[in-house]
Amino acid sequence: MKQKIFVKTYTLLLLIVLFGMFLRLIFFSGMGISDSLAYSKTANDINEGRGIDPNSTLTLSTRLGLIFPTSLSYRLLGINDFSSVIFVLLTSIGSVILVFYFGKLLFNEKIGLMAAFLLSFFPLDVVYATKLTSDLPSAFFMALGVYIFLYAEMKCKMKYGVSYLFSGIFVGIGYLIRESTLLIALFFIVYIACKRRVKKEYFLVPLGVLIIFILEAIIFLNVTGDPFYRIHISQRYLVESIAQHNYFGRLDFPTGLFHYPWLFLTNNLLVYFYTPIFIALAYFIIKKKKSTYVMMMWMVPLLLYLSFGSASLAQYIPILAKDRYTAIVTMPAILLLSYFFSEKNFVKNKITSLALILLLLVSIGTVYLREDRNLLGDLRQVYPVLEKLGRTIYIDSRSLQALNYISEFENRLELKEYPEDLTHLKNAYAVINRHMIRNLKEANENLIFPDEIENIPKEWEIIKEMGEIEEDEIIIYYINK
Repeated sequence: MKQKIFVKTYTLLLLIVLFGMFLRLIFFSGMGISDSLAYSKTANDINEGRGIDPNSTLTLSTRLGLIFPTSLSYRLLGINDFSSVIFVLLTSIGSVILVFYFGKLLFNEKIGLMAAFLLSFFPLDVVYATKLTSDLPSAFFMALGVYIFLYAEMKCKMKYGVSYLFSGIFVGIGYLIRESTLLIALFFIVYIACKRRVKKEYFLVPLGVLIIFILEAIIFLNVTGDPFYRIHISQRYLVESIAQHNYFGRLDFPTGLFHYPWLFLTNNLLVYFYTPIFIALAYFIIKKKKSTYVMMMWMVPLLLYLSFGSASLAQYIPILAKDRYTAIVTMPAILLLSYFFSEKNFVKNKITSLALILLLLVSIGTVYLREDRNLLGDLRQVYPVLEKLGRTIYIDSRSLQALNYISEFENRLELKEYPEDLTHLKNAYAVINRHMIRNLKEANENLIFPDEIENIPKEWEIIKEMGEIEEDEIIIYYINK
């Protein structure tokens, strides 16, 4: 009997995993037009022997935990959209499996399966599973560290504290991918405070993280001469971001404090799931459900820090309100929702089945309607046209990076960024990527493009127009004066 239940459980888990993989591949996002390009370039630079640029001020180039796997993927599979995101995709699927084991450990296999099913079509996870970003991989390794810690606490089968050491090591790997992983320290602090006891094995968790810190410091010492290069760069980058764009309104007081609540209420990747999640959270607090306290210790402190904490160590700089940043609380949030749906009252009233069906349909519809898939599609069509021009081509910096990626970093085009003044140019081409330019302006209010980009001179001749939407067109002009 037990063997039949075992087979049934893991058959269902396998089907859920395959379903999750199917959705992620069907709604494949591909390379983005911002962070993804920076990660990709750095990964390729490592393969080409150039390594990390010690003069770079970009935090993204220091996230070794994402850059090295991407670099390896490029060596094995070449440079393309799939090889760029395969590591992220695998960690996303890994999270679906891991949330099952969390549910099994904390509650039971039924709740674990429901949690895995919910995460398999959770819109945020489906969308970002095939984007080259750091959020899902870092959240996976952070969660794995927490799982090992809780397993050791509840099962006590691993001797000599090795499990606690590995818990810290996996959290440290998450940190290598993204700095916000270290916020999980809030969970450990709250957990120990609630337990009202400190075991000597607990000190092995920070030791595991420290081991990763030391390894990272050795790498940066050899590459840049500064073992704390990543910390210095990330802090400098935050200061530069403030100067550029007021940190997207997060510095405005008091409205900046409500950015995350507003995000959960309006963002279509979050609102449909988090509305019942917050209802579940309130329900468990009122009912004093002790079995959910561990997940609350994880979700609530990290969520509060995202909303009101500082991204800087030196001054108060609130964390940007972006949907993907909430990945660090996805695991506990999904587990709380699964437990909530498994409550006897809800099962009896058949609300669970209806809620799951509605969530599934709304989630798939939400992902289907997204317009941020294949963002480099138009530039891919433009590239062969540009290859035939044979003269200097002026273009915005981000489109230039994208074209380098599209060419697998073997770009033979004579591409240059727009100079401050285009009036002196002759016998050359200018590419106006309206969508990219608009995004660059939104990211940096102080960014100024040459006047000719906004007010096209009459003597510029249109060579090619591409794009279905006028405001997102890519137009190639010939400059002949």
